[in-house]
Amino acid sequence: MVASVSSVQSSYNIFYQSTKTSSTSSYVQDNTGAADKLDLGQSGPLTTEQAISIVTERSISKLQAVVSDARASLGLSEDSPLDVSPEATANRIADFALNFFDKYLEKHPEVSGDDAKKQFAEFIGGAIGQGIEEARGILGALSALNPDVDNHINSIADLIQKRLDDFVSGTSQA
Repeated sequence: MVASVSSVQSSYNIFYQSTKTSSTSSYVQDNTGAADKLDLGQSGPLTTEQAISIVTERSISKLQAVVSDARASLGLSEDSPLDVSPEATANRIADFALNFFDKYLEKHPEVSGDDAKKQFAEFIGGAIGQGIEEARGILGALSALNPDVDNHINSIADLIQKRLDDFVSGTSQA
């Protein structure tokens, strides 16, 4: 998720920097009550809606590139279907996260056994929670966070938490 947020932020920063630092660009505010406009030189002024549309298009393009890279790293072709059910998504996230437990143990030799599992689950659970909230923010910014999507995300988060709880209690393997 961090890559996705970074890509979106990068896209926004590129757009913002190009409009802020361009010698031919200027911000024009019409005091007659009309909408704010952004002038990018030869192309003429852009309305707020047009500027947001550009940022949204670039953000979606960056997100599609991140998804494409993730599919490639998982060995999935662009044409192969991807199970996006809450169970499958939660399992992919939990499996990926729990695979780092051995590395966590290497970096934290001061903890072991159940304490190590509990601390790792709290740490990785916090990171996953942050990623989920960042995803909600991105989807909200793209006007794609409706009640159904939000419920889907909640189901995924609940299933991930159950996997982490099972890991700590020893009823599942890392």
